[in-house]
Amino acid sequence: MLLRVADHLYWMGRYIERTESTARAIEVAYQASLLPAALSADREWEGLLAMVGQRDDFFARYGSPSAAKVLRFMSIDLENPVSLLSSLRAARENGRSVNGNLSPEMWESLNTIWLDLREVDEDRLLSTGVIPFLERVKEGAYLFRGILHSALGQEEVLRPIDLGTFLERADHTIRTLRARYACLLQQGKREADYYSWLAILRSVGADTAYRRLYRDLITPGRVAELLILREEVPCSLHACMDRVNDLLRPLSGGIGPEAVRLAADLHFLLHDGGIRKTLQYHLHDYLIDFTGALGRLSAKIDEGFRGQICA
Repeated sequence: MLLRVADHLYWMGRYIERTESTARAIEVAYQASLLPAALSADREWEGLLAMVGQRDDFFARYGSPSAAKVLRFMSIDLENPVSLLSSLRAARENGRSVNGNLSPEMWESLNTIWLDLREVDEDRLLSTGVIPFLERVKEGAYLFRGILHSALGQEEVLRPIDLGTFLERADHTIRTLRARYACLLQQGKREADYYSWLAILRSVGADTAYRRLYRDLITPGRVAELLILREEVPCSLHACMDRVNDLLRPLSGGIGPEAVRLAADLHFLLHDGGIRKTLQYHLHDYLIDFTGALGRLSAKIDEGFRGQICA
């Protein structure tokens, strides 16, 4: 496969995963805004902006945050590069560039969700309901992923899409943990703490997995363990990096061995014998180190795909 094609497939996978994860993060912040004011809904909106790295851009263009402003910025503002519609448009454009490599069902599902949502404006968003809009976005991502793994059997096409998916998923999990790590250090039993821990789980779609594995009260130590170390949880860093390692090795001949080495380094960070003690006493430093390593890996993969194309 041409690296140009693999690059488009990789980014299509990343952007589709980003639409789903962003929709979940918006939903969590929106639901928090409906809670009593004592639980600080404004802090949730600002936390969402900080998590996606767009706080400065938002304040420069919109001023002080409110529910309506942040919803517009994060959902339908095409000038915001990480809004839902921006990510959906980018996924569709990457898919259109390699349309011949996709099954007709894949392209139709991607094109349909874009055509359904591209005309949504602020009035329609607020009048028809925020939650139905976010559910439509998530359903589109679920449908695309289901078709991808049921109708497309070409490993060379699946591999770059899945690589983008799992790398983006790891990025979202680590962003969520960093944005809310302070509450993971709290061992209190206040109602606000409970909602903060639950918000972390819902933001990455792991609340059901938590209840299945631990069953009883949500505790910060278990939340960190679940999202970092539990390999059976699809959004955990462990699960994501296992898949990234497996997917990268066959691509090393095209994008170079350095990306494989960086992925192996990240894998080591998750299998170090002293990791549980590290998470207990040095969680913040660990998250910073992991974020930096993940960023270097992402840049090297991007460089590998695009550098070969430009050569």
